[in-house]
Amino acid sequence: MSCTLCDTGLTIPYVVARDMYTGEAYHLVRCAQCGLIRTDQPPCLPTLYVYGGTADAGARFGPAQRLLQMFRHSRVRRFTRRRPGRALDVGCGDGSFLMGLVQRGWDVYGTELSPSIAATAEQRFGDRIHIGELEKTPHPEASFDLITFWHVLEHLDNPRKALAEARRLLRPDGTVLIAVPNIRSLQAYLFKQDWLHLDVPRHRWHFDPQTLANLAERCDFKVEQVRHFSAEYGPFGIVQGIATKLGGGHVLFTRLLRCSPMDLIGDSSFWLHLLLVTFAILPSVLLEALASMAKHGGAVVVVLKARA
Repeated sequence: MSCTLCDTGLTIPYVVARDMYTGEAYHLVRCAQCGLIRTDQPPCLPTLYVYGGTADAGARFGPAQRLLQMFRHSRVRRFTRRRPGRALDVGCGDGSFLMGLVQRGWDVYGTELSPSIAATAEQRFGDRIHIGELEKTPHPEASFDLITFWHVLEHLDNPRKALAEARRLLRPDGTVLIAVPNIRSLQAYLFKQDWLHLDVPRHRWHFDPQTLANLAERCDFKVEQVRHFSAEYGPFGIVQGIATKLGGGHVLFTRLLRCSPMDLIGDSSFWLHLLLVTFAILPSVLLEALASMAKHGGAVVVVLKARA
């Protein structure tokens, strides 16, 4: 792999992290030229998003699905205060964010790499959901007022290619919204190879605010706004990191989110996690808020506009 930002192949070792599900080790390397960090030699994309147990992998988080939908609808309210238009959600999952947009009058479309993850979205929106890469969608130039990559860019083989395609599809006064984990965050520093949001090998690229801004500029965008706090991803990363450091395993909440309520009651680790959440969630929120004020939150959100 060459760097998606500067095309160089020269790298410096960064850290070795393990897949939270399989335990397989992956090397993270830093680009010697631009500093962008990537997962070295990850497996091909189609093998990474196959989930058992349900045909609808987009709704695979069981009891937490309603909470996730609440976050997505909050995102709609926070970032779509302009007059409704035409929107494209790249990596749309089960279509929850698109449903929130529809409720506010938007004309919506989505893309998703995995047919199983997109099952519910396809039921809701039919052929408005494209299964495959953004670059292979049938939309003409300047089609959209809003294009979103919400924790998607880090998963892609070639983020620069996808962002360049978003620039082609964006109308002159349109907006691109991107959220990614922040590899320069306080929690990434504290938990290092055990940081939840490394999520190797699914996360192929590991951005910070500067490398993300540099990528945007290379694709002919200007950064209009940067946010460093994410209630959806920030505190959760700290709680999971604490659990991992206490020896509770690397998939505590990810695994528990996928269980039925009855299974949880009979799982001894559930009660350990409940105690942990009870006592750690408030300090985690406060710590994440302070880190975000210092521009080192666990996630970074940027609002982009096309450069004139």
